[in-house]
Amino acid sequence: MPVRRAAAALLIVTTATACSVVDGSGPDAEVPATAAGSGAGPSAHPAARALAFGTGSHWSDTDTDGSHISGTTTVISYRQPAEDVSLPDEASGVPDPDWAVLDVRVCAATDSTNVIVAQTPWSLRYADGTRVAAPRISSKGVAEPLYSVGGAAVRPGTCYRGKITFSVKHGSKPTGIVYDVDSRDPVEWTVPKA
Repeated sequence: MPVRRAAAALLIVTTATACSVVDGSGPDAEVPATAAGSGAGPSAHPAARALAFGTGSHWSDTDTDGSHISGTTTVISYRQPAEDVSLPDEASGVPDPDWAVLDVRVCAATDSTNVIVAQTPWSLRYADGTRVAAPRISSKGVAEPLYSVGGAAVRPGTCYRGKITFSVKHGSKPTGIVYDVDSRDPVEWTVPKA
């Protein structure tokens, strides 16, 4: 079925209103959500339970055209500081920044329509409840392979993996990675302390 490009900019992965199904089992299970801006409070939807990196969150929904859409979202890793990022500190917008890299994957189920993915739903959550939204940086110097900034289609039965470069205040470290798509409860992965 055709990809809904207009919906991709604001409502990533799916743009439906039906309930999601969270299973949390297996290495690739998911439930999405929209990234709040820097300093924003917690989402209107409380996160269920935080998952470990490598654990997927499975979701299932109805797309805007009424078709079935489902898949799995997984956080693979988070590195801070990220030595492979070669952006100038001025590109950060944060005084005394550290560059950090989030590696994520979304897989579309074999019985799903195309799934649209982008950086927009991803954010870093801190212990005080604030979040740092994905900055949507696509310039030279970011970690590769770059996770889509503007939106990419994932065909049924395939996966899309990439890296999102964040700038964070030096010495601060998030406690969670949040994936928040409209119409669903957010999903969170716990950032390991070490």
